[in-house]
Amino acid sequence: MRLTDYIRMQKIWQDDEIIELKVVCSSEVITASAKIYVSDSIIDDLIYQIKQFLNGNAIESFWANEELGDNSTACVSLHFLHKDKVGHLLVEVYMELDDGGKLSTHNCCFYINTEVGLLTEFCERLPRLKKESIDATVVLNGDVIE
Repeated sequence: MRLTDYIRMQKIWQDDEIIELKVVCSSEVITASAKIYVSDSIIDDLIYQIKQFLNGNAIESFWANEELGDNSTACVSLHFLHKDKVGHLLVEVYMELDDGGKLSTHNCCFYINTEVGLLTEFCERLPRLKKESIDATVVLNGDVIE
């Protein structure tokens, strides 16, 4: 696993039902960021999808905050896959980039390398995004300083 591989989710705004997250994903070849909207139930679904994958109830697992395409806000999706049989994993990240272009054409897709233990820690920390205040941050693959 390369030290450049990470996913960082930071709460930047919240009202009674919606949470705005800044998601930064980085691999050896790209770093991309997007602001997305989630609810507690969408975060709960991410936790559920990761647990299904880690517990062996699913060979691979998929999560997205939104529908893909131009008819919604920016979408980030995470596809969890096994890289090998010794605990190395891949997270295929798809991000729509809200940079003024159409979301259907301004997007990127790439892999993040991780391991079972690191994904488990990330999953355990995800409830912070629901419970803690603005600037609560959860990082896959350790602490990231920018």
